[in-house]
Amino acid sequence: MKLITVSGPPSSGKTSVILRLSSLLRERGLTAGVVKFDCIASDDAKTYESHGIPARLGIAGSVCPDHYFICNVEGCVRWGEREGFDVLFIESAGLCSRFAPHIRDIPAVCVIDNLSGIRTPMKYRRRNEGRYGFAGGARGFCV
Repeated sequence: MKLITVSGPPSSGKTSVILRLSSLLRERGLTAGVVKFDCIASDDAKTYESHGIPARLGIAGSVCPDHYFICNVEGCVRWGEREGFDVLFIESAGLCSRFAPHIRDIPAVCVIDNLSGIRTPMKYRRRNEGRYGFAGGARGFCV
């Protein structure tokens, strides 16, 4: 199973990017699942399931969602392996400097909103050079 983390600021289009990638994977005969971490509440798991993508939701509550993510990633991987997914996406709220924790040797995608400013891709890239793939969010491509 391939694990891919997806992060970015709230409402940047992370779920939309995962839905599109999952559709492309399905066209190639591959299966995908999603674990969504958020702060207080999220309907994203229902959104994924309405598109035929198995999903689990983790609510961090009073804990930073990125710290909650990293403390629970092993359980997520076990779930993905039990389900037999080819790819497991883990979507974080990305509130610690707008990035989910980077896990060594695990592909990571950062989705940024082009309305956040013309210099945003440069700021994120310099800080995380070589760690992330960048994707334009639901509102357009940034890079």
